[in-house]
Amino acid sequence: MKSSNIRKLVAITFLVCLTAVPAFSQNSSNVSSPVQVPDTVSQNKETAIYGEVQTVNGPSGVLAVQYYDYDSDSEKTTDIATGPDTKLENASAIGDIKKGDWVDVTYIVKDGKNTAKIVTVEKEETPANDEESPQAVAPATVPSEQ
Repeated sequence: MKSSNIRKLVAITFLVCLTAVPAFSQNSSNVSSPVQVPDTVSQNKETAIYGEVQTVNGPSGVLAVQYYDYDSDSEKTTDIATGPDTKLENASAIGDIKKGDWVDVTYIVKDGKNTAKIVTVEKEETPANDEESPQAVAPATVPSEQ
């Protein structure tokens, strides 16, 4: 194909695109609007965070947890409500959790509140005592030549 024919074909294609795109992008009265998702769907979505406990309100069962939000690239603090359905791991009660503890929390938004499903308290690992205590080892003897 000649170079001039290719240029004509490209120009015609370009003109067709220029006239067709605006025609397709106009709203028509018989086109339905996008489907609206009810807020109840987003409320049942589980979210997980890992962070440091800032405050514990034992009587109300609310933890304030500071965590790193990767979406906004910043530190955030959020309140997490616990209740009778909340599963606690490495803690027997909300009172066992203290400021400064690191927690992994899975929660849902319920009635406008962050409601914990699972709260896992990170336990400090104690060093294993696998090593034997150092004992005096007798120096190796070299057999004498006789």
